[in-house]
Amino acid sequence: MMSVLTGKKKSNIVKDWRQQPKSIEKFQFVHHFLPHPEQQKRATLLSNRAIVIYCLAMLLIAGVFRFLPKVVPGVLGYASDITVKDLLTYTNARRKDAGLSELRLNSALTSAAHQKAEDMFKDQYWAHISPDGTEPWDFILGQNYDYIYAGENLAKNFSNSKDVVEAWMKSTSHKENLLSPNYDEIGFAVVNGVIEGYETTLVVQMFGRPRNAAQVASVYEEQTVLEKEATAAVSERVELPATEGTSESLQQPVYTQALPENPALDVTVATKTVSAVFGGFVGTLLALDVWYSKRKGIHKFTGHTVAHLGILVLVVASIWFVLTPGIVL
Repeated sequence: MMSVLTGKKKSNIVKDWRQQPKSIEKFQFVHHFLPHPEQQKRATLLSNRAIVIYCLAMLLIAGVFRFLPKVVPGVLGYASDITVKDLLTYTNARRKDAGLSELRLNSALTSAAHQKAEDMFKDQYWAHISPDGTEPWDFILGQNYDYIYAGENLAKNFSNSKDVVEAWMKSTSHKENLLSPNYDEIGFAVVNGVIEGYETTLVVQMFGRPRNAAQVASVYEEQTVLEKEATAAVSERVELPATEGTSESLQQPVYTQALPENPALDVTVATKTVSAVFGGFVGTLLALDVWYSKRKGIHKFTGHTVAHLGILVLVVASIWFVLTPGIVL
């Protein structure tokens, strides 16, 4: 009898409590995170209005990332740690896996690569052919490198050497260059600078086979180039509006490479952080929504919700694609 009375008493207390708006208001904040059992509605933070706000917020963040560099160049960027030695190692490792001979690092091709980078910074372009029609081969011939075959790969916005080579391998045309049996030698330029307002790293890779086989770079020449690249002073940085970055290009080259320089805000880290926080937040809300709805028998997951969540996912994916570093050409 006591247990029955106690149960009725508790039921009455709950009933009386639900009839007191002021008491209920104290606990309404939970429905920002959990569905409404009485109103058969989703959590406030998963409502259609909230999803629209999330979409607008993500678009605003993307807008800031895209346009802030134009106002304050160099604030945003892509931090990197790319070296000529690592690029050469990963390139030759891929060639070895394909049963091809290793490429020798050639001083003339390295100088040509630096001149190509300098030209892109000066004329503010990202292409194999400059606005005035200068082709990669012009830079190679400018170093008195008489070739039978030649090729060029470009990359920017990567964080490490391995990712650069992997990206080239995933592109058919770049892979053809990297694994071509027609090349014996290679040259690199790795330069930090500002491109379109972003602090980034530009990589130029040039391939060649000299007309005279006796001119193929020796092990000594390759080691000399690597030693100069490793011990030389940091190359000059020329910060031009809406451009890439710079390197020094010399007729008798001192092979310099800009040391890694971190921007005030790394776009890669910022994008991943925002995506992780936002994804975790919405994911937690969805998990709570499913769990609480099943527990309370709340039926409120409509087609509109699916559509809006789909739009939200599309917006986040688009922003990730736009801001994701790593471009090859």
